[in-house]
Amino acid sequence: MTSLSAPPAAPAAGLSPRRARFTRRWTPRLVAFGEFIDGYDLLVMGAALLFLKPAFDLTSLQVGWLSAIAFIGAAVGLVVFGDLSDRFGRKVIFVINLVFFVAASLAAAFVTEVWQLMIARFLIGVAVGMDIPTSHAFLTEIAPKQKRGRIAGSLPNMMWLCGAITSVLVALALRDIAGENTWRWMFGLAAVPALAVLIARQFLPESPRWLRAQGRHEEAARVFETLGVEEPKAAPAPERRELRKLLRGGAGRKLVVVAAFFAFNNFGGAVATVAAPVVMTAAGIGAGHTLYFSLAGYTAGLAAVLAGALVIDRVNRRTLGLWTCLGVFLAGLGIAFLGDTSDGALLAFYVCYSLLTWFGPGVLSWVWSSEAFPTQLRGVGSGIAQGAGRLMAALNVTLIPTMLDHFGLTTVAVAACAYMVCAALVAASPFLATTGKELEEVDATPV
Repeated sequence: MTSLSAPPAAPAAGLSPRRARFTRRWTPRLVAFGEFIDGYDLLVMGAALLFLKPAFDLTSLQVGWLSAIAFIGAAVGLVVFGDLSDRFGRKVIFVINLVFFVAASLAAAFVTEVWQLMIARFLIGVAVGMDIPTSHAFLTEIAPKQKRGRIAGSLPNMMWLCGAITSVLVALALRDIAGENTWRWMFGLAAVPALAVLIARQFLPESPRWLRAQGRHEEAARVFETLGVEEPKAAPAPERRELRKLLRGGAGRKLVVVAAFFAFNNFGGAVATVAAPVVMTAAGIGAGHTLYFSLAGYTAGLAAVLAGALVIDRVNRRTLGLWTCLGVFLAGLGIAFLGDTSDGALLAFYVCYSLLTWFGPGVLSWVWSSEAFPTQLRGVGSGIAQGAGRLMAALNVTLIPTMLDHFGLTTVAVAACAYMVCAALVAASPFLATTGKELEEVDATPV
């Protein structure tokens, strides 16, 4: 799945054979593992709220804000550090973000007031936002065109869902052991994998396409060789980096389309992720069963991403996006209007909602938001798109608890309508047909 290409005949210059094998094998995994941490941490709040609500006697408004605050922090980190990763390189941000994350996670485990937890969760979100556009750009820049969908889209989403599944399993394992302190352990344990990845990432190379964009062609060639990836023939000359290029003509339209697609996907997709526990609770399911329903949804999502990885580089991505968005919309209507008839109906429609979200738009939003921009602006462009997505997810988890109190499961129909907007965006954007193209070809595609 994550192998980049056939290994070169000899190790790259300056590296021992063992070091070269490690770098080639583990670079995409270690980069994508940042999404495991993201998935665990952002989704752990959904499970932790089941314990936080009685511990702090939280209101629905406080539940919404505690769910949303990390997304808001991530949006800040995405835009600011996406830009910095374009300026100073991908590797330096990899180090800074995980140091920040470890410290903030440990702080969250020891808070005594709700406002303290709000601050800690915001800072954790910033740390997550530092990593996402950096790893997103890096994976896109090292992936061969024949595997870019799998490496830059499916792989990080697999890691993200594994993190989400782990968050639920940890909650299930701890609830009878840690009791009312379950949420503290859930937050604090996030620092363990983050610290391990921080150490391992010290051995990663810099992105070869970023090096080429800086005019450092010899270094870039060595990294391509180290990773066993064929260097693209077209070697663009270094250009002056101008943020305003993102707003001009076709580039501006690409930014609007991919940011809007990401945003509406995250608004609707939150029903199958961070908002899932409150949706299930509103359906009358107890805390224990809520965790199992969430686990079923995440597991179904992982199965869908694995299945989607087999086709994402073989079919027209635009066609895939259009039909799966329509399918998610219909599944959402099923939850809204038939989910309260029985637990079986609720589970069936919820699993379908999760499956289709992750089979199509959940992964495509990642791929498109990195392919759409040139190397000099890929971090900030991806950061803006992902930031828009995080803000819409924050809007979802802020509104959904209160709306569920008033309207019950019919609230899900509102979230599902986001996928009709996504389908319209795909239908109106031929440039999203990126399967099998080099990044340089995608960049040159007229809009």
